[in-house]
Amino acid sequence: MYFLKTYLLAILLMPCWAASLQAQGKRVVTYIEDVQEERKSTRWTLTEWLRIKERMKMMDVWLAMFSDPRKDKFAPELNLQYGQSHGSIVLQYGDATDFNDSTWASSESDHSKEHGRLQFWFTNLVSSTTGLRTLDIDLGIEASFVNRFMAEQQTLTPTTMPSITTATDKIQLGGVNLRLFGANEQDSFLVGKIGKFNRSSGFVDSPFASISGTYYGGEMALYFLRILGAEGQYLAFKPQVSEDEKAKASNVEYGAFLEIYNVRFIYGVYDHIWSQENQGLRLDSRERGRMLTFRLYF
Repeated sequence: MYFLKTYLLAILLMPCWAASLQAQGKRVVTYIEDVQEERKSTRWTLTEWLRIKERMKMMDVWLAMFSDPRKDKFAPELNLQYGQSHGSIVLQYGDATDFNDSTWASSESDHSKEHGRLQFWFTNLVSSTTGLRTLDIDLGIEASFVNRFMAEQQTLTPTTMPSITTATDKIQLGGVNLRLFGANEQDSFLVGKIGKFNRSSGFVDSPFASISGTYYGGEMALYFLRILGAEGQYLAFKPQVSEDEKAKASNVEYGAFLEIYNVRFIYGVYDHIWSQENQGLRLDSRERGRMLTFRLYF
């Protein structure tokens, strides 16, 4: 009789025991999951450390960009440049409607050049006058010249066409610069350029004696070390011509530089191309060579 009562009591209490065991199992599982989530969230990993370090770096850059007191000071910049170059020039001249080696005149000769430039930058002008903290975008102005001297005077006389004779080629440029990247001119930078030019080609008493118009382009510099780097410039010219005339030109220059204090020495190469059509005649020229430039920063 005693065993029967015990058996019946166990049957009655079994659902309660099962519920208790189930609740204890849930608590164990929940405890394990909570512990694993906590350990996972505090776990040190190289990837997470690099991500946090990069995030902190970007925050430092942002804070420096918008809270650096030096950005609020007007710091104008001036640099002066002079250089010389030597190379060769190829001239082709003839009928604009019929390019034919047998009727066109061509010549190749050595030449030398001298070039100079003045740049002035209104660095931090906006932030200093308005109090607004802006990105490193600065406005500047520029004036430059290039004079070409032929080693020997060249006379081009194509078949059934009037002859032309070369002399000194002179180009003057003046325009506005916009520095899109870089804190100053002695920094890695990217600059956009636009302005006007005037050219006296040296072909006197010919339809190609002079030409003027606008130009646009860009200039950039990149430091590899604190005193060594590379720079380059590209200019595209858009001459003002009448409906029956055509003209186009481009200048490419690039090289390496060595900078000591506020003096920069640049050694590079250049490739200057000009093409003009006027009064049924066409004149093409291409100048290539090497240049040595001296620049002084203030």
